[in-house]
Amino acid sequence: MTLVAVRDLETGAPASRPADTPTLDVPADLASGTIFTVADGFRASYMTAAGKQITRKVTPGPLGWRAQGETCLVARTGGARRGIRHYRLCWIAPAETPTLTSGPIEELS
Repeated sequence: MTLVAVRDLETGAPASRPADTPTLDVPADLASGTIFTVADGFRASYMTAAGKQITRKVTPGPLGWRAQGETCLVARTGGARRGIRHYRLCWIAPAETPTLTSGPIEELS
């Protein structure tokens, strides 16, 4: 299973999520700290910065399709059984560059 590194932008907590985790684009009017929910896989509900409750149709896509450095809404685990998923505002972390963890490099003869 391929994992993708993400960082929750509200809490700062890092996590590794499966590449098939549902994601959504961030609405331009999403209020900071708002709980973004999706019922039945396509009916989103959230609060705007102006305080208005919005309900609209969405089409989730897999986390593996997102670009490194992109900000998007990432589904939290555990909500699918109830038909409602909560999404968190996250940043897709770039792949780590390999580092040397062993001793000095030996010359090849």
